[in-house]
Amino acid sequence: MSKSRQLAAIMFTDIVGYTALMGKDEQKAVELLNKNREIHLQAITPYQGSLIKELGDGMLLSFPTVSDAILAAIKIQEACATAKDISLRIGIHYGEIIFENQDIYGDVVNIASRIQTLGVPGSILFSKNIANEIKNKTEFQLAALGSFHFKNVDEPMEIFALSNPGLIVPRQADMQGKLQTPHTKIKNKKKIWIAASFLVLLVATFLVFKNKIFNQTNIAGNIRSLAILPFENIQKDSTLSFLTDGIPENLINRFSSVEGIKVFARSATFGLADTVRTTENLHQLLKADLVLTGRLQKTTDGFFLNCELVDAANQNQLWGSKYQLNITDVSRIETSIITALTNALNIRPKDNSSSGQPKKEINPEAYAEYLKGRYLSYGSTPEESEKALMHFREAIRIDPQYAMAYAAIANEKINQSLFSTASKNEIVNEARTALEAAKALDPNIAEIYSTEGALKFYYDWDWKGAVDSYKKALELDPGNATIYIRYSSTLADVGRYKEALPLADKAVELDPVSISSLHNLGWTNLVASNFKKSADAFGKALELHPNWVWGHIKKAYAHIFMKEYDKAWPLAERAEQLFKDGWGSELLQVTLVFIYKNCNKKEKADSVMNRFLKYASENTLEDPWNLSYIYYLQGDYKKAIEWEQKTVAERSPSAYLMNLPIFYNKNYFESPEHQQVLRNMGFVK
Repeated sequence: MSKSRQLAAIMFTDIVGYTALMGKDEQKAVELLNKNREIHLQAITPYQGSLIKELGDGMLLSFPTVSDAILAAIKIQEACATAKDISLRIGIHYGEIIFENQDIYGDVVNIASRIQTLGVPGSILFSKNIANEIKNKTEFQLAALGSFHFKNVDEPMEIFALSNPGLIVPRQADMQGKLQTPHTKIKNKKKIWIAASFLVLLVATFLVFKNKIFNQTNIAGNIRSLAILPFENIQKDSTLSFLTDGIPENLINRFSSVEGIKVFARSATFGLADTVRTTENLHQLLKADLVLTGRLQKTTDGFFLNCELVDAANQNQLWGSKYQLNITDVSRIETSIITALTNALNIRPKDNSSSGQPKKEINPEAYAEYLKGRYLSYGSTPEESEKALMHFREAIRIDPQYAMAYAAIANEKINQSLFSTASKNEIVNEARTALEAAKALDPNIAEIYSTEGALKFYYDWDWKGAVDSYKKALELDPGNATIYIRYSSTLADVGRYKEALPLADKAVELDPVSISSLHNLGWTNLVASNFKKSADAFGKALELHPNWVWGHIKKAYAHIFMKEYDKAWPLAERAEQLFKDGWGSELLQVTLVFIYKNCNKKEKADSVMNRFLKYASENTLEDPWNLSYIYYLQGDYKKAIEWEQKTVAERSPSAYLMNLPIFYNKNYFESPEHQQVLRNMGFVK
């Protein structure tokens, strides 16, 4: 029985007047159902919609995004208006659903159904969850209809209608859906009145004994975890993005060194879609106890920031504060938030922390440049990376003693070196220089050692030194998921599996939904020969990120090593479908040959292999290891060794893969020629 959870936009549609038509003309009613099905299928296909099931004259549909659902709904109503003999009501809601045996379940489904019943012919109604996602999209026009008490839904829900030309916005007098009866409302009001009376008495008692009990009943209680969201950019002003992302990112970094609370990694919260960033969803997805949110707005005098700490289980606000600031106040405001929250939660930064509190006063202009660089460093293009470096260098120009900016340059350069096809010597040398400068200015910055670990692993082949650097980084910042990921992966790649696996688990604890942590969990277990756990980790990642190419590839690896070939090769085919250019990369082509060959798909394996060899004969290879492995898979071990030697000579960052025995047969791996290659790299004494 296949069962999974997923976030989706759920749509219910219903034919108005169908029951009466069925009583009058059964044949025409059946024809109307067929036309209804055709209209829906044509409308939803361009928007990745899925028809889950037909419920008499109703349709239950699912969409991956809110915008897809709204655009499909418009197409459906336009088609109905053209047909003239069919009228629909449409209701839409968004949230987590359960997929099981090609059906879906959950509160989201029930609420979408309730919303649909409020509609009138030609209307598209939806919840506030939907409205929040599309309110700033100019192609959609919204009309607020008020709040409604639905049957079997505890709290009233605010409902909206799409008011684009051609759509009907219902009057409240016409909205007769599945609502609570007046009798139920009276009972609920009575309960609320009783509860309010009790609350007044409780507050009075609290005020009498406030001084006696406040210090003992701290809001921390059973609090164990905190999720910090990127701040809301109220005016959608792109010039504020470095603050709306930068401030919460630094709060995450500084909180990660605080004892007594787990802080989720940046990638666990920043990577989520806007519609998912609700306290309720974070409580379900991450098991977060607390959520810190903020709203930033530009004013004539600077900026206005409103922060709230919310109990994720019940959405109650536990703490809030408002700040008037300008660009020179950012670091001070971060410190003020940290102090307020650590006091409220009765927790403290560790004494040896470099993240909890800066050691020296930061030049505010340099700090602003640093934040701008950090924001761009998470971009995906070479242009964004270069702009990030420009801001880091400007921060150093303003403050030549700014150690964090030097560390950020080194980290950015290492990332460039790993993903650039250009000559790496100059890139790596600049990283080394920046690292030395950062270390001389402040040797207690964790990022120095995590970047140093990557430098030693990929370029110096100082395997022990890389491990020692990551260990040092983790000592300085023990709540940083990125360090756990890099450290555990390095330990696994040098064969220290028992040490690697607990660290990989810890990374997922801090960052449960991102590709980075789940990929690392799958990879460390793969090279440690824990193939079932590896497949499960990649499977979880694909549930959350279904179009992730490497997830399909590496889950296929795990199935191959478990001899589950019928599960492996379809994953490779799906990965190929996701290649945007039909090629992907040299390394991806090599992985396809590996999968198809092991799954005895000889024709497909030969086709990809020949394509790669033709490519290699006509182009300069990005990485000689790729061709060495193609020759290994082809059975031409002499050429495989020749290209392994070229891999070592060019000091390829992929060279460590030659030390992973799971990817080679025993005779080849233990051959004197291959062992000599590993000896030249320092893997074999």
